[in-house]
Amino acid sequence: MENKSLKGFTLIELLVVISIIALLVAILMPALGKARNQAKATTCAAHLRQFGLAWSYYAEDNNGDNIWYAPSGEWANGKFWFYQLGPYFGDKKFGTGQGSSQKGVMTIMNCPATRPYDNSKYSDPATSPRYGSSDMSWQWRALDTGQTNVQDLQEGSYTLNGWMQKRDVTDPKYYMKYDTTKNDVPLISDGGWVDTWPQNNEVGLLSSLKDVQGSGIPGTGYRMYPNQLTRVLLDRHNRGINILFKGANVERVPLEDICQYKWHKQFTPVFNLALPAH
Repeated sequence: MENKSLKGFTLIELLVVISIIALLVAILMPALGKARNQAKATTCAAHLRQFGLAWSYYAEDNNGDNIWYAPSGEWANGKFWFYQLGPYFGDKKFGTGQGSSQKGVMTIMNCPATRPYDNSKYSDPATSPRYGSSDMSWQWRALDTGQTNVQDLQEGSYTLNGWMQKRDVTDPKYYMKYDTTKNDVPLISDGGWVDTWPQNNEVGLLSSLKDVQGSGIPGTGYRMYPNQLTRVLLDRHNRGINILFKGANVERVPLEDICQYKWHKQFTPVFNLALPAH
C-alpha cells in the first residue's frame, strides 16, 4: 500500500496569509470608519430636517411666528423650545412636571455622533448647566435647581439659536422673524447646550479658545459660559457641524465658517475664524 503524506501549510505560508489579512484590514478600516461617520452625519442632518418641518408647521399654526420665548418660570410647564415643538412629533402632553414623553421629540434630540452625558467627565454641580461637548450630549433640568425627579431630566445634542424666538420686548433689534426665503440665519444646529445667543463682541475672544472639543475658554465660570459661540464651535462632523437654517435647508458648515451667517439682526459676519488646530 502506497504511503501518501498530506501536505499542509508551512509556517511561512501561514505568516504570509496573516500578513495579507492584516494589510487588508488596515486598508479597509479607515474607509469603514469614514463611512460610519458619514452615516452618523447623514442621520444627524435628517433629524434637523424634521425639526425644520416641525418649526414650519408651528409657524403655520401661529400666524407665521417663531416659537415663543419662555422665561424660566414657564420652562416646567411645557414652554421650553423643544417642548413647544413636541406636539408636531406626536407628544400630546409634553413638558417636565407633566410626565415627559420620550416617544416624540426627544427621540431625535441626540446626534448619533454623541454619547450620553457623562457625570464623571465634568464635575459640574447639580445646579449648574451640564454642558455637552463635541461627542457628548448636554443634560438639562427644567429650572436648573437640582431636582431629582428623573422625568425632569432631558438630554440632547442640538442647540437652538436663541435669537430665533418671538419675544415681547420693547427693543427687538436682535430677534429674527421666521422667513423661509432667507437661508443665511441658523435656526437649530449641532451644539453643546440647549440654546446659544451669539454676540459680536465674542468673536475676538475666540483666540483664547482652548479647543474645539467643548472645553471652552479658560478662566470662564463654566466651560461654555459666558461666550455663547463656544456652544456651537464643536468638532462633531469632521471639523464641522450640521446647521438647520430658517429656510429649512440643512448644511454641514466648517467651523471656520460658522460666523459668516447672521445669528441675529445686528450680527456682523466674520469669515475664516482662527481656531485651534486640534
